[in-house]
Amino acid sequence: MKTSLLFAVTALVTGLATSPASHAEIQVDFIGKPALVRCPSPPGVVVRGVHMDKIIFHITGDLFAPDPAVQAQLNLIPKNSKLDIKVLDDPNTIADLKGKVLTFMGAPNTPVNRAQIFIDDVDYAVVCGEAVTAG
Repeated sequence: MKTSLLFAVTALVTGLATSPASHAEIQVDFIGKPALVRCPSPPGVVVRGVHMDKIIFHITGDLFAPDPAVQAQLNLIPKNSKLDIKVLDDPNTIADLKGKVLTFMGAPNTPVNRAQIFIDDVDYAVVCGEAVTAG
């Protein structure tokens, strides 16, 4: 979580704890719902937004792959340096960030490889394209 967001949330919670009881009741939503975005489109055409994640991570140790060609490529990726990938995200699922990083690089999603990946941050975007008619 970015520091500025953490500060804003902390300030909000602190402010709520000390605010007078006359304010409206605070409602908390504990139910996760998919963030489906409908983009502007012609009548009768539904265009959903494309969700993307930018996963910022670093690798602390060696990654292992059974294929020698993949292993050679994995050996070229810098260790202990911030890296990022951009991947599509499905708003209907829970994202396994380490799994996405490993599969993006072609590395097996194993406990040994997962232990070498540290997620530093995640940025996201929702992009609306244009409606395209077939023809």
